[in-house]
Amino acid sequence: MKQRNRFTSPNARSKRERGLLAWGIALAAGLLVGVAMGLGPLWAQTPAATIRGRVVNGTTQRPVPSAGVSYVQMTQGTTPLAQATTDREGRFELQGISPAAGPAPALIRVEYQGVTYSHPLLPGQSPTEEIAIQVFEGSRDPKLYSVREQAILLHPSGETLLVLEQIILENRSDPPRAYVNPEGTYRFTLPKSARSGVQVTVQGPGGMPIGQAPVPQAKENSFAVSYPIRPGETQFRLEYSLDYKPPFDYEKPIDMAAQQTHIVTPGKEVEVKGEGLVALPADQASGMMGYRLTPVGNVVRLQVAGQAPVQEGSQVAAEGEGGGSLTPVPPPIARQRWLVLAAAGLVMLGGLVYLYKR
Repeated sequence: MKQRNRFTSPNARSKRERGLLAWGIALAAGLLVGVAMGLGPLWAQTPAATIRGRVVNGTTQRPVPSAGVSYVQMTQGTTPLAQATTDREGRFELQGISPAAGPAPALIRVEYQGVTYSHPLLPGQSPTEEIAIQVFEGSRDPKLYSVREQAILLHPSGETLLVLEQIILENRSDPPRAYVNPEGTYRFTLPKSARSGVQVTVQGPGGMPIGQAPVPQAKENSFAVSYPIRPGETQFRLEYSLDYKPPFDYEKPIDMAAQQTHIVTPGKEVEVKGEGLVALPADQASGMMGYRLTPVGNVVRLQVAGQAPVQEGSQVAAEGEGGGSLTPVPPPIARQRWLVLAAAGLVMLGGLVYLYKR
């Protein structure tokens, strides 16, 4: 494994920090889309009448015969619109696929050893060539993955503190294998004062955000999710709320330490203090503030004060959504998220990004 250069110049470190802040903000924006807007009609997609592909085992580099393959349009639930089985060479054909009634994302799914592998159909894509889909052998070794980064967005509004977390897991196993464990592949613990109703969304490599049902554990306020951690990058997104009265002590246990931890707030109106907290340059486009955090004793301890700024046009947006108080994150953040996801080959998100105010 390559070692990082400990003598990186201050300018290089500063540029890297700004990049990490932008990434953390983009991650938070992605979570807000998933929470407030759902999957929805994200892009126009007209599937071909027949889709051909091949399934290969990425661990053994051999074709996978007799694997179930299905075509799913997200606006029509998880019911397959077309199904097929791979032949001895791992090849399949999905036939009789009709265009959707409206624009919608679509997935080609392959089931292998109890794990679902998905291939998204991107905007304007009409797959005329054979699609290659990789599956992997499973393993229960938790050392297959690590937590690359954890970003926590704190959004105080009135008497509620909305917390949005994005955890990036990396599986760099060699040979590549998927980490599977029916008892839970990722565990997390919420603050003691968290209200009931945590929402969890997971986005696997090359996949789309999918809601998950967290399973309560014996430890207080602890949960587990059994989503397989496939080779590549998997993003876990958590959303929960706390009763808020500033100054507020935010204290969250860390079950698995991240290589990088960042805190993001809507703006300078929200004050955050804590040991191991270092402020980063504010994002010029949105005004959002970012901080690098070195947790002490595997616990995030922060004091939060202030209220999130009300963005211009929030009242119009709320009325347009049929009531409620929703504050849109400035469009540049949505555009940044779009670019990040496009570069990663994941789901492209468009439109306004909204924050819940309960």
